[in-house]
Amino acid sequence: MRFIRPLYLFVALLTQGVFAAETNSEDTSSKSHAPVEVVFATSEGAFTLELTEDKAPITVANFLSYVDEGFYDNTVFHRVIPGFVIQGGGFEKGMKARRKTRAPIKNESGNRLKNSRGTITMARRTHPDTATSQFFINLADNERLDYRSEYQPGYAVFGKVTAGMDVIDKIAGLPTRTVDRFNDVPDEDVVVLSAKRKGAIPAQDGAAEADAAEQKKERFVAGEHYFVLERPVPTRDSARIEVVEMFSYGCPHCYELDAPIREWSKQQSGDVDFRVIPAVWNKPMELYARAFYTAEELNVAEKIHQPLFSAIVIEQKSIRNESDLAGIFARHGVDKKAFSDVFHSTAVETGTRHAEERVRLYKPVGVPEIIVNGKYRIDRMRAGGLTEMLAVADFLVNKERLMLKQ
Repeated sequence: MRFIRPLYLFVALLTQGVFAAETNSEDTSSKSHAPVEVVFATSEGAFTLELTEDKAPITVANFLSYVDEGFYDNTVFHRVIPGFVIQGGGFEKGMKARRKTRAPIKNESGNRLKNSRGTITMARRTHPDTATSQFFINLADNERLDYRSEYQPGYAVFGKVTAGMDVIDKIAGLPTRTVDRFNDVPDEDVVVLSAKRKGAIPAQDGAAEADAAEQKKERFVAGEHYFVLERPVPTRDSARIEVVEMFSYGCPHCYELDAPIREWSKQQSGDVDFRVIPAVWNKPMELYARAFYTAEELNVAEKIHQPLFSAIVIEQKSIRNESDLAGIFARHGVDKKAFSDVFHSTAVETGTRHAEERVRLYKPVGVPEIIVNGKYRIDRMRAGGLTEMLAVADFLVNKERLMLKQ
C-alpha cells in the first residue's frame, strides 16, 4: 500500500517493537565495508542511492531483494508533493498496482535516522510493521516522520541520495492531477527504466534459474496460513474480487484490526470489492449487528462506528439492549425515536439475517476473520497475527486476480 495518505503512508502511528542494532566497537573498528549503492534510471534522469546497511539491515535487505529481481523496473513515481516527498515502488503506468510483494518487514525507525532532505524511507500502512515495496524520498527535513518513542514509531530511513538530487527536484516540480481515488499523480508518467546495484555483476544462468524458482514458490500455504472453504460462497459481484471482514463490536482483536483493514481497503485497486459484515452466533452479537445495520440505514456509520467500538471494548460499557444502544446513538445526534424506528425496520432485520447466513456459509472459528472471494478464510491464529492476516489477504487477492485473467 502505495500511497502517502490515505494509501500506505502518513496515517495515525501505532506501534509494536523497535529494532535496536548492536555493534561491537572492536569488530567495527577493524572491518570496513564498501557502501551499497543503487542507481535508478528514470524517464526524467538518473539518481544514485547509498544505503545504510549497518543501521537498517532488514530494510536494506528487503529493498535490495526488489532491486535484484527487477521489481522496480517499469514502475512509476505515483505520488508527488512539492516540499514534502515523492513516492514510488507500487504502481505501473495507468496506476495499475504492481504484482504481488514480499511479506511485510519489521519497522526499523528505531535506528533514529532522520527523515531529512534527500533521504529514502519506507512507506507503510497504519501498523508500523507493514512496509513491503513502496518507498519515498524526502524533499525537505520532515521531522514529524521521525521516531519519537516505542509508542510513536516513525518511518524507517535506510539511505540517502548521493547523486542526482536535481532529478528528484525536477520530478517534485511536475504538475499533478487526481486519477480515480489517487491524488497528486504526475500528469505525465515518471517511469523507472531500471533500478540496479552500482557495479552489480549479472547472475550466472544457474543462479538466475534458482532465483526464478524461488520466486515461484508461494509465500502462504493453504491449511497452514489460510483455510479453503469446502463450498465456495457466491459473491455479490462476480466481476470483482470480494473481500469480507467478519467482526463484532465486542471483540478486542476486531477493534485492533479495524483501522489497518480500512486503510488496507483504501489501497486496493478497483477490482477489489471490500465489505464488512458483523458476525452473529449469539444474542449479544445479534444486538451489535442490529446496531451496525441501523447506523448504515441512518447514514451515520462513519460517525457511530468508532465510538460504539470504543464504548464496548475500551470503556467496557454494558450494552445489553436497545435502550443502551439508543443512548450511544443519541450522544452522537441521532433522535431516539428515529433510532428505534430503524432498529426495528425490515432493512435492519434483513441485514441481520444475512449476517447470520454468512456465518453458516463461511463457518468462521472466531472473529476477526477475512474471507477472500468466497473461497478462502483467514483467521488470526493461522495467519500468525493481525498484520499477517492482511499480508495473506494481499496474497490471495493477487492469486484470484491472476485466475481472473486466465
